[in-house]
Amino acid sequence: MKLRLSSWLLIGFGALIVVALILSSLHPIDLVPMDRVAAEQNPMHVVMPTEKDALPVLSDFMPDFLGITQWLNIPDGAPLTKEDLKGKVILVDFWTYSCINCIRTQPVLRAWWKAYKDDGLVIVGVHTPEFAFEKVPKNVADAVKKAGLEYPIALDSDYQTWNAYSNHYWPAGYFFDRQGRLRFFHAGEGEYDKQEEVIRSLLAEDSAALTIAPTGADTSPTLLPAQTPETYLGLKRMAHFMNEDELKAAQVSIYTLRDPEDDAWSIGGSWNLTDEYALATEAYDHFSMNVGANAMHLVLGSADGLKKLRVLIDGQDPTDAQLT
Repeated sequence: MKLRLSSWLLIGFGALIVVALILSSLHPIDLVPMDRVAAEQNPMHVVMPTEKDALPVLSDFMPDFLGITQWLNIPDGAPLTKEDLKGKVILVDFWTYSCINCIRTQPVLRAWWKAYKDDGLVIVGVHTPEFAFEKVPKNVADAVKKAGLEYPIALDSDYQTWNAYSNHYWPAGYFFDRQGRLRFFHAGEGEYDKQEEVIRSLLAEDSAALTIAPTGADTSPTLLPAQTPETYLGLKRMAHFMNEDELKAAQVSIYTLRDPEDDAWSIGGSWNLTDEYALATEAYDHFSMNVGANAMHLVLGSADGLKKLRVLIDGQDPTDAQLT
């Protein structure tokens, strides 16, 4: 069912950091901003497959997990090394916890982990942050717990492992065989049946055939005819902002709330717009957006404890069903 939130209004009863607005639209790949791509050290050279061989060796080199500041879901937080993974089929999944594309892959990853971990599959989630708040270890740990992720998670806050892989996408999956060779690569959402078949094929190489059936896990969203795109509220990637004539970058200023056009957003009250987020600096500041989507995800945070806010949909308090 199409849900058109013709007037989605947020009222803050305290200072809130509105970091990014993320909508349930089908964006298969989230590209890294180019200023995040640092000089590569020992980058993995990938040879793309030909039509002859469904699972050729794309690279015989598996990069180390470099610059990992913390490991989650490992006893005592001990670092995971390539030596620990010898003889395993490995899926290295690059993600970041506020990315809607990554969030939608999580049920599939959970299903694969549950189904195949006893047969030799190891999933390593490399968390490489897009925003500064995603570098906070507690935030990542809370997100991992909320998502029910039980496989090892590596915190790659300085992009060292990301650069070692020459990666550019969230999410991105690198599939390695039991010899540590790269056999398949996938960027973005979708094609879950193909990715699962890759896992099953690699597990069956030099081993007994699998006896369990494919999970068939798939979380591809339903496309809408007119769907609001992913929207960022920071200055670097800002779009569809109704208050551009009032814009004063990186300073507290007063804005006039306006009636947003389709897919556009407006703010009212005292705000500070920075490169990565919009900061509501006073109680009763307003944020309004005209949204077309099945669901809406708004990334919020506060530097000094929990804050209260009120949400209105078309001027009315939302039902319990609309908030789940």
